[in-house]
Amino acid sequence: MNRRSFMAYTGVLSSTLLLGQTEEFNETTSIRKASPVAVALLDKLNTVQDRVGYVSFNTISFDQMLKEATYCNKPLTPYEIGYIETIFYGNPRRYGFYGERTVPRLTVVTPKSSLHYIDKTGHSLLKGAAVEKYATIKKLIGDDLILTSGVRAPVKQLHLFLKKMVCEGGDLRETSASIAPPGFTFHGIGDFDIGKVGYGQFNFTEKFEETDVFKKLYHGGYITIRYTSNNPYGVRYEPWHIKVTPGNETA
Repeated sequence: MNRRSFMAYTGVLSSTLLLGQTEEFNETTSIRKASPVAVALLDKLNTVQDRVGYVSFNTISFDQMLKEATYCNKPLTPYEIGYIETIFYGNPRRYGFYGERTVPRLTVVTPKSSLHYIDKTGHSLLKGAAVEKYATIKKLIGDDLILTSGVRAPVKQLHLFLKKMVCEGGDLRETSASIAPPGFTFHGIGDFDIGKVGYGQFNFTEKFEETDVFKKLYHGGYITIRYTSNNPYGVRYEPWHIKVTPGNETA
């Protein structure tokens, strides 16, 4: 089956592919177990990340990921590739995510020349507005500030999405409330996450609001919250997310 035919097919049955069940998806559907294909894909992506390293995996292209998976003797099957395409090109409004698309193609390549690595963080930022904003914030906060997430290409975002999906037992609504589907994240075009050194996982909770890092940035006008509480996009409140790129609010 060629790609065009497959996409036409999955356009009708994408709910079945994503949710691992035979019934049509609706707002009351409860998913209790992640589909086997999601679990298998997560394992393969974990293997690729181990092979190329965490830093490179953040911006690895889809085509390069396929090659690396083959080198690891874990090639993706046509069905698994179709599953990924369904997630990337499908309509996430079906499961409660109302953000807009930010990346048009699954196979987009992030040029290394466009990246600026931030020492001792494992993350890179896009040169230009993102680097400039981070430098301003870093100058204000100093050593208490840490970059917790930077540029994420579609493969990296897919990995996070699948990881959260498996953790949530396949519940796509809960998954997309905290991790945008690949193709719908502003991390692909400029935004980044910050935290307080030593604060650990609390940097990704509302407790981040209690830190001096947040208070300095917010009250100084350095943070414009993209995901406010009770936002209409189906996204949780994220006070740690730094808005760089203008546009509709997506996670």
